[in-house]
Amino acid sequence: MGKEEEYVSPKPFLKWAGGKSKLLHKLRPLVPSKYDHYIEPFVGGGALFFCLCPHDAILSDLNSELMNCYRVVRDKPEELIRFLGSMSITKESFYAMRMQNPTNLSDVERAARLIYLNKTCYNGLYRVNKKGQFNTPFGQYRLVKLYNPPQIHAASTALQGVMLLELDFEPLLLSYAHSRDFVYLDPPYPPVGRWSDFKRYTKEFFTEKDHIRLAKVVEELDNRGCKFILSNAMHPLILKLYAKFGKIDVEAPRYINCRAGKRGNVSELLITNIECYEGTPLPTHQIHGKQTDLTTIHIQ
Repeated sequence: MGKEEEYVSPKPFLKWAGGKSKLLHKLRPLVPSKYDHYIEPFVGGGALFFCLCPHDAILSDLNSELMNCYRVVRDKPEELIRFLGSMSITKESFYAMRMQNPTNLSDVERAARLIYLNKTCYNGLYRVNKKGQFNTPFGQYRLVKLYNPPQIHAASTALQGVMLLELDFEPLLLSYAHSRDFVYLDPPYPPVGRWSDFKRYTKEFFTEKDHIRLAKVVEELDNRGCKFILSNAMHPLILKLYAKFGKIDVEAPRYINCRAGKRGNVSELLITNIECYEGTPLPTHQIHGKQTDLTTIHIQ
C-alpha cells in the first residue's frame, strides 16, 4: 500500500494587498457556528473563504481577471500548473507579460498571466489605470515561486461547487443574500494617508458614494436577518456610516507603502451585527482610550 499523500490545507494562491491572512485569528472567532450560505462580494485573495471552506458559497469580484483565475483554479488546475511551469521570470518577461492584452488570451493563459504578474510585481499590488491596464512595476525579488502544485489542487478542491460571479456588491447581495446567510465584506478602503491607493483596484474607482451605497446594503442585510462582518479602515466616514453596529478595533500589518520605514501596524475595524467576540458581548466601549458612543472593543 502506497504512502498516503500529506494533506495540504487550502489557502490563497495569490499575494493580495489588503489580504486578511494575518487577521484570520481575529476574524475566525466572530464567524457564526451555523449559517446557510457564505457570501463574499469583494473576494480578493479569499483568505477567510479558504480558512472556512464552506460548502455553500458565493464569491464575487468586479475584477474580471481575478474571477477568471478563480474559475481556472477550480476547473482546470492541471492545465494551469503546466502553463505556469513553462514561464520564465525576468524583468523583460514581466514587462512583456504586462503589455499583453488579456482579452486576446485563453482563460488558462489569462489566469497564468495574473498569477505571474501578481507574484513578480511590487508587493503583489494589483493596480490598474483608468483604461483597466495593469500598471504595477516589477518587484525585483531575488527568489520567486510562481506556484505550488499541492496548494493549487487544495484551492481547486475548496472551490468545487462554489458559485463564482462578477457582480457589483449591490445586485449580488440584494439578489442572493437571505436570512441565516453569512456575508463577509472587505471593500477597498477609503484613503487614510497620502500614499493610500487601494481604490485603483478596478478601472472604476471605489468612491465615497460607493461606501455610502455599501452601508445602505449592509443595513438591508441586517434587516433580512443575515449575519455579517465588514472589514474597513479606521476612518471618520466609516465610523459615521456604521455607528449602530458593533466594532472591533484591530491592529493590522501594513505592507504597502512606497517607503519601507512607513510600513507597520495600522488600526482597522471589524464591523458586525454579531453580538459577541469569543463569547464576550460587544458593549459600548472605548477606542484608543477615548470614550465613544460607538459599540467598540479594542484587540491588541
